[in-house]
Amino acid sequence: MNLWQLQVFREVMLTGSLTKAAKNLGRTQPAISAAIANLERHVGYELFERKNSRLHPVPEAQFLLSEAEGILGRISSLERSMREGSGLGSAQVRVACMPILADFFMPRVIGQFTRQHPNTHFLMMAPSSFNIYERIAAQQFDVGLAELGWESDLVHVDKFEVNCVCALSSKDPLASRPFVTPGDLDGRPCATLLPEHVIPRRLRQIYEEAGARLNVQFELQNAASQYPLIAENIAYGIFSPLSAWIYRTTHQRPQEISFLPLRPSVVYPFAILTPMHRPMSRLSREFIALLLDEVRKLILEMDSIFNAGPVTDYRTAISIAKT
Repeated sequence: MNLWQLQVFREVMLTGSLTKAAKNLGRTQPAISAAIANLERHVGYELFERKNSRLHPVPEAQFLLSEAEGILGRISSLERSMREGSGLGSAQVRVACMPILADFFMPRVIGQFTRQHPNTHFLMMAPSSFNIYERIAAQQFDVGLAELGWESDLVHVDKFEVNCVCALSSKDPLASRPFVTPGDLDGRPCATLLPEHVIPRRLRQIYEEAGARLNVQFELQNAASQYPLIAENIAYGIFSPLSAWIYRTTHQRPQEISFLPLRPSVVYPFAILTPMHRPMSRLSREFIALLLDEVRKLILEMDSIFNAGPVTDYRTAISIAKT
């Protein structure tokens, strides 16, 4: 399998025609047909069904298209970086951010950086945290922001730990408490993340230690899916303060949900990730320094709003970073 075959395959998939693909690529139709045939011989099966002189892609072709676009996109990025002269992508910063902070927080940081460096080109993706680790380990991105849960010798980690908060309907009598415990929530319907996530795993542990019953009635993919259930007093939830901060900052009716400290605490770890062996441009280093500073500020802001307390005191870290 080679890049030319992937280029031809992508063009045929996008145009749906050998003739149009040949025209767009500046080649003859027989040359395009030969490239597709060679690719099919290489993978071991046909990628298209031939019916009524038309090509109909098989399901496996859609997967190959997705992978081919990623490979060709990286080649294009490499060519652009080399043309710019440094070979390090000095005018581009590639960012991978966990979805919870990709819609609001990270764009705000990018905007702040761009005001100082207006010619910077950003590429940002929002895959899962595990996928971010994989991409940073593959040295594909300059920086990642992800939940902590994996280790790799190929990834440098700047770790943060914060305490989760309990989300209750503001109508709930417990909402007036300074904090809640597993005993206060014993047997009540709980909305939480999927079982393998760090938050429900830690919840099971502290409830068992307290002799309280964790009644997980709703297992949902993300915190946003839990908001309606909590606001309507159908369930309570245990959120990372990042989720709580996003809710308070962006929701139209934030007063519907109250956030209280949970005792004992559920620690939520996340990290800024950078590739261990990828040469870092000056521009990327400056962006990472800004991101570190903004994350520390965010943690202190969350502490002031929710009184949950960061596991580490980042005030000193911020002053050190500024000096």
